[in-house]
Amino acid sequence: MKILVVHRQKSLLKGIKWVLRERDPYIRYFESGLDGLLAARMAHYDMVICGTDLPVITGFEMARSMRMNSRNPDISLVMLADEIDHKIERLSQALGVTGLLMISEINRSLASLVEETLNRIKYEDKLALVQSLSMN
Repeated sequence: MKILVVHRQKSLLKGIKWVLRERDPYIRYFESGLDGLLAARMAHYDMVICGTDLPVITGFEMARSMRMNSRNPDISLVMLADEIDHKIERLSQALGVTGLLMISEINRSLASLVEETLNRIKYEDKLALVQSLSMN
């Protein structure tokens, strides 16, 4: 599983790696929203985890651009915020965010979001295989 992490606090990366240690994912990290967006446009990732308050462009601007102009617009996207208010919830819903977590919830909730994404990927792979076999 390839995961792109974009957050201004590099220390957060250790926590994410610890939570996902059993799945042994390939993780690419950037601090800037612009760098993260460029990485998402250049390569395929199974999931993007990003903060809402990124330098250069915000996490929401990055998410909107990914949904509209990336190689994988249906990517699972998890947004991390210090606090969640109604504005953040509405923006997340409008952008089709897979999960919205407070940073303090990473240890408790991130693993289940990754598991859901893995299950979705497996389902899509099986569906594609069935469709290709039915065409033959």
